[in-house]
Amino acid sequence: MNPAASDRADPVLELRRRGYAIERHLADGSTAEVLQARQVDTNRQVALKISRADIPEAPLIVSRMLTEWNVGRGLLHPHLVSILDGGQLTDGRAWLAMELLRGHDLEVELREHGRLPPVRAIHIIRQVCEALGVLHRRGAVHRDVKPENIFLTADGRFTDHVKVVDLGILALPEDDKDRAHEPTGMYILGTPLYLAPEQARGEPPDARTDVYALGGVLFHMLAGRPPFEDDVPAEVVARHVNEAPPRLDRLVPGLPRALVTLVHRCLEKERARRPASTEEIIGVLDQIGRALAGPIARDATPTHAPLPGVPLPGRVGDWLLFGENLGQLVERLLNPAPPPVVQAMGRLRQARAKVDAAQAAAAQARQTADSSARERIAARERLQRRVRSLRENLTRATGRHAEATAALDGLTAEARRNEQRYARVLDALRAQTRPTVAETKVALLDHHRRRVEHVLREREALMAQLKEARLEERDAAEQLAAARGRIAELEADLAETELEEQEEGVRDEQRAGLTSDALDAAVHGLEEAALQLMLRYAQALQAPEDAG
Repeated sequence: MNPAASDRADPVLELRRRGYAIERHLADGSTAEVLQARQVDTNRQVALKISRADIPEAPLIVSRMLTEWNVGRGLLHPHLVSILDGGQLTDGRAWLAMELLRGHDLEVELREHGRLPPVRAIHIIRQVCEALGVLHRRGAVHRDVKPENIFLTADGRFTDHVKVVDLGILALPEDDKDRAHEPTGMYILGTPLYLAPEQARGEPPDARTDVYALGGVLFHMLAGRPPFEDDVPAEVVARHVNEAPPRLDRLVPGLPRALVTLVHRCLEKERARRPASTEEIIGVLDQIGRALAGPIARDATPTHAPLPGVPLPGRVGDWLLFGENLGQLVERLLNPAPPPVVQAMGRLRQARAKVDAAQAAAAQARQTADSSARERIAARERLQRRVRSLRENLTRATGRHAEATAALDGLTAEARRNEQRYARVLDALRAQTRPTVAETKVALLDHHRRRVEHVLREREALMAQLKEARLEERDAAEQLAAARGRIAELEADLAETELEEQEEGVRDEQRAGLTSDALDAAVHGLEEAALQLMLRYAQALQAPEDAG
């Protein structure tokens, strides 16, 4: 068996040839299987996702996974699963190589622990908003935001570090209607528990479609249950379209009013009434987070001085607020402040300025990377859509050429048989012809002449049919060659796009990654400066005479 045939028989062999050593089977899904593998060149552990070929939607799943590859390739973001490699196997199935995550998804967390405290829920959903914002800026809509696709990783940075996974049903603005907007049915795009009304109606999705699902997930985290529940999925979908969700503050009294308002805004039936973007949601969440932290007690005195709680690592907003609160306490309780406290205050201001600058640089680099990626993604999708269309044309042209060739072969064989019949009737006519007219039986001669004329009329009709068949075969062959040529040209354009992606896309993502690293370093500096101020503040209050 040749290598190509072996690859078709076993995709594992083809993936091994592409540099992936399969280690074990991880999961079987309704549309794909997932394997754990090792990337041989880098020795990195990855998850391989391979589309299934034994389902009616197989071509649709292939198309979606290729879109997932287009949008996610080269993307480096702390809250999106990294898609490292991908494409199509020789048997037509799609495959993706993704970072292998350690941890568990939010659905497991909610099932085991029930509703989450507001501060924790805000922390998780804010990271999801950051991830979705990247997709939206790249012109994509996730369409399946749910707890199972929100992964809580154990990456060592901080608790509840979120990775949004499963980008397999991304929608792009230029998606074909039958790809982008399928309503409910045998294959539901989006999970019924968090499905936006417009998805249920089969309308084109946009960023606000994900906002609705975000509201559903945040509702679930705060209430311990999704907005709508029913054993029949179609009933859940109908309720998303027709019913208002239960009031969150009645299910969970005592929640901040602003948080309840935000959740119900996200769950509005009309998307024009929802927050317009994830950035808007993040702004509201940050305001709520500051309010939850609470103001510094105005009756604080040096003998009853409060000490703000130390935030968890990596939570930039919490550390900024921690530093602000310390600064307010210093101004209120240490006036004038001793030199070590003044110096610590100065270092904190410098650290905060560095964080502000690093945040601005990281946001700008991320925006640039996403904007340029959006253009490349759209161009690549257009090319791939044309290739798919041309492949369909090629299939039709191949069928037409095969039919034309078969018809021509049949007529050619019939023409040979006509020649044989003509030879036989001529032989019969020749046998009845005598040296003289007197010896010839004219009646028999006339009979054979009529046979000759009949065969010649058949030949004339066959020649006309052969001419048409040859023209049809030639046209079909030209159409087939043209289709192959156009596909070759487009595939060359795609290859050029791949090179541009490697040059421009990787450079943009590396720049964004560097600014993200710089932001992490600035945050670490902020944490250190804030802790130093906390120490100097406590020392000054406990032993004023020794503070200097």
